[in-house]
Amino acid sequence: MSNSYVGAGILNVITESLYDNPIVVFREYVQNSMDSILREYDTGNREIKIWFCENNLYFLDNGSGIATENFFDEMRTIGGSGKKRQKDIGYKGIGRLSGVPYCRKLYFLNIGDYSNKEIQLYTISGELYEKIKNNQLDSEMSFHKLMDEIGECIPSFDLEKNEMISNAIDKYEKMLTESNSGFLVILNDISSVLENTINDNDFFTNLQWLLPVDFDKDLYCSEEKELFEELTTKNDENGNTPIKFCKISYNDKNIYRPIKKSFFRDYVCKNNFKYAVGFHSFNGNKIYIDKNNDFTGIRIYIDNMLLCDENELLQNLDNYGLLSHTLNGQLQSVRGIGAMIYINDKVNISANARRTFIEVTDDDSLEFLNLLAEFVNTIYDTRYALSNYASAKDKQDQSIEKLQKLRIYALNCLRKLAKEEIKLTVDDEYSKFDDLSVIDKKKVFKKKISKKINDKIKEYLKTITTFNAESVYKDFIEWLSKNQ
Repeated sequence: MSNSYVGAGILNVITESLYDNPIVVFREYVQNSMDSILREYDTGNREIKIWFCENNLYFLDNGSGIATENFFDEMRTIGGSGKKRQKDIGYKGIGRLSGVPYCRKLYFLNIGDYSNKEIQLYTISGELYEKIKNNQLDSEMSFHKLMDEIGECIPSFDLEKNEMISNAIDKYEKMLTESNSGFLVILNDISSVLENTINDNDFFTNLQWLLPVDFDKDLYCSEEKELFEELTTKNDENGNTPIKFCKISYNDKNIYRPIKKSFFRDYVCKNNFKYAVGFHSFNGNKIYIDKNNDFTGIRIYIDNMLLCDENELLQNLDNYGLLSHTLNGQLQSVRGIGAMIYINDKVNISANARRTFIEVTDDDSLEFLNLLAEFVNTIYDTRYALSNYASAKDKQDQSIEKLQKLRIYALNCLRKLAKEEIKLTVDDEYSKFDDLSVIDKKKVFKKKISKKINDKIKEYLKTITTFNAESVYKDFIEWLSKNQ
């Protein structure tokens, strides 16, 4: 259908139904920048700069921009984008409209030739759109007619005519000089809703989880460095990379995934879900929620852009009847591990219109859901297998045979969760000490020392008749040295 027959009301549907969360403007404009950058053969010097200044939000990249002859048509059209789903991140051609509800005016600058200052400008007036919508003047308009009313194209823009735009371009002159091309988006005079999002204490961390950025460099120096190099390095004959990322900064602070080495649990294992790859980290003796560990739950990415977390994932799995246990119980279980899953088959698996989950429309997407459900159910089973074994062992009211069965079941669950044959121990009594990992050896030491100390403390407390709070530790140590 021709775009001229698309009603103007589609803009209201897009902005209010698809883009009802202010954080989406960061996702959509970065996605467009990434598509421009990834079209280049050499992406080494390509960057995306985001900054907030004087109530204006800026997105600048030094990618290839839009072909000058196509600029006007692409900016005033939806659904006619030439992007390919399997190649580009944003393929619906509507992401640029996400900022309309959140600012007074949108500026789009296509930098075709920076050295000669060949720049095209297209603006969309959010203020004028609100007036048209509130007066219901858009009811009989086509989308093109609406864009003609609220949009304006300047084929050859003179930077000297606008200080705000000129300052933004000049701010990263060196970056643009190297590429001689780029694209700038400005959300002018942003709304209080978007401003509150930016001023939220968790805003930068949310960007770290959301945007297509690299892991922090210290992870490449960890024992699991091969895993991260495998995920972020070209690894097949076609030069494909499972996880593509770009150098992105906010207010000149580089953005990396907020994962540190200290966030990893006992084991870090690779995932393969046929349509996706990834990794997860878990403890071999107990799966529990650690409030001090931000790497928790499950995050699913498409093109390295956050698609959903465990809340959306489990709700959808529950809706399709794929969870083996209660939704709340499953949530508590998956939050006891940390997992990141990257969809790498965009031909068969794609995001829904809101880009909050996948399109569940065919056998491939349903198979993918079943693979995710198996993973989630395994986490739950492992959690309770470990818990039941630990409880039975502590109570010491189970037969050796029963205890051994619980232990074997826990180990089998752990191996299924690991998806590979690695050494997993849930109890030192049944393992050779020399075969344990360093972490497990320390746990054995801690357990043995703690038990001895607790026994000594009980013995000491039975002997004392005088109580001096200030010297209690010193008195205990002196008694301990005499009663070894």
